[in-house]
Amino acid sequence: MTSGASERKAAMGHLSRRTLMRGAGAAALGGAAALALPGRAGADIASSAVRLGIDYSWGRPRPSAIVAAGYTFVCRYLSWDDTGKNLTRSEADRLRAVGLDIVSNWEYRANEALDGYSKGVSNATEAHRQAIACGMPASRPIYFSVDFDASSGQQAAINSYFDGVASVIGRGRTGAYGGYGPIDRLFDAGKITWGWQTYAWSNGRWDSRAELRQVKNGIKVDGEDCDRNEAHATDFGQWGGGPTGTASVYGVLDDGRLTYTPIDAATGDRGNVRVSTAALGFTPVAMATLNFNTLLITSTGGQLYRVDVITNRESLRYERPVHLGGGWTHRLLAYDGSGHLYGISGSGRLHRYTITATKPGAGNITDYKIIEESGFTLKTLTATGPDWLLGTTSGGALLSYKISGPGSWKRHELRSSTWQVFDHLLSPGGGVYFGHRPEGSMFRYVDANPYDGNGKDLTGNGVVDERGWTQTLLSAQPNSVH
Repeated sequence: MTSGASERKAAMGHLSRRTLMRGAGAAALGGAAALALPGRAGADIASSAVRLGIDYSWGRPRPSAIVAAGYTFVCRYLSWDDTGKNLTRSEADRLRAVGLDIVSNWEYRANEALDGYSKGVSNATEAHRQAIACGMPASRPIYFSVDFDASSGQQAAINSYFDGVASVIGRGRTGAYGGYGPIDRLFDAGKITWGWQTYAWSNGRWDSRAELRQVKNGIKVDGEDCDRNEAHATDFGQWGGGPTGTASVYGVLDDGRLTYTPIDAATGDRGNVRVSTAALGFTPVAMATLNFNTLLITSTGGQLYRVDVITNRESLRYERPVHLGGGWTHRLLAYDGSGHLYGISGSGRLHRYTITATKPGAGNITDYKIIEESGFTLKTLTATGPDWLLGTTSGGALLSYKISGPGSWKRHELRSSTWQVFDHLLSPGGGVYFGHRPEGSMFRYVDANPYDGNGKDLTGNGVVDERGWTQTLLSAQPNSVH
């Protein structure tokens, strides 16, 4: 799998697909389109929209040459290797600067998936650390290599390995690279959510659930040894080149009716607005979107309600709001998409709760913590990722916060002025920010790295609409954009 690495791998005492398959021709291309996986927005898999990419290890083709050769993404490696194989932050920044997407893959020993659960834990822990250091958003998946002709008799150990991986990064972020057999068996067993299948050991068969296909080895790009890949899904785990996905924005009108608005993250184009016929029945104060069909909304009386959306496709309908309890005097709410709900009340007190269910009852909102007694005197609030908050002040500053725990947080000033014009700020992930103005306009911004504490890579990307956004509350589904 690691391009140009057969001699190094032999020296390391293991034999990979690259060593065995060098010189083999391109794979037979399967025509079946994969099915969208439930629970993963944007997994619109269609063979008619195939994108081409490459993977490489020690070679370093110039990013501009990769683009000139017609490729739009690269698959790059994380590992325990210290000889120059791994992706670095500077390389990731160069790739992103020319618009290339990046896919993260862990590969060290070809057969280390046979080492079971504990190896999966240690590899996933290090893979996540390295990927985040390179700028990968914490919500993106990582593929882990099964880089040998794995038999069905070895599958139990491989399944255990991927259980270990999932215990660290979550099943929804766990992917595998390998031939048809292990990819098919891992999907069937529910051990992975993402698949990158190589033509090696596959005998012309393709698992339609795999988002990525490695179709040829030993190609040259900018004089460097690479492998050719195809993406058979809109979302194949990529990050960095530009935002992808659909921002799902919920809102509340002044008469209590709910709205749903999809916005294309790549273009900023708005889809049709859906408006409910039913009103909430209470006066809302703050709102947070938990997932594609679950909202939390507080009332003027300090009551917390859960709103379960039935459909937002052709129309917007929801169940009668579920009362979860009183004492919720927060004027701002934000959910980080990874289990933490944040609220601001009083003179800037920041609260944090842990959400333990996709449809939480009162007993699923636990582990209440006061992060800071005062000082978070923000005008707007949203979450950009796990324990990362973004807000504006009445003085116009745009601030980013990394929250580590009670009394432990770091503040970054991305802009010192001009952001006071927005009365709502929302982020669907992927470094995309939407700013709403009181007169009804909506503006779009993209932060190339929302976790670097630096606003130099934050750019304005135009207006979504100059008017028409008359909602009194707005909130975006987290992790719907990457």
